[in-house]
Amino acid sequence: MKATDLVYYMADIFPYKRRSSLDWIVPVSVGIGLGAALGIGVGVLVAPTSGDEARRRLRDSAGRLRERAGQLRDTAERAKDRALDAAQRAQEQIQESTSSTTGERSFANELGAR
Repeated sequence: MKATDLVYYMADIFPYKRRSSLDWIVPVSVGIGLGAALGIGVGVLVAPTSGDEARRRLRDSAGRLRERAGQLRDTAERAKDRALDAAQRAQEQIQESTSSTTGERSFANELGAR
């Protein structure tokens, strides 16, 4: 099986039209991450340690995972805010350049009318 065959197979599984490679990478990555986390949790529970120790380790791991998810959420929010700010600045620059160009045309039209 070639890598491209796997990509086309994965693209056929998802119910939406694939626009780019990133459209399927994110859901697959999330699925792999959740599967790994679940596997680690089950592994900790069935490991040859006492129940109290396993639950404590699982609780500690869940706390670290919760903290990391919060950090990732904060990072994503900051990136979103920066992107929105950049888009707004670009829009303002476009509007300024369009209005200054329009003003130049008006001035040129006034000169031509004289």
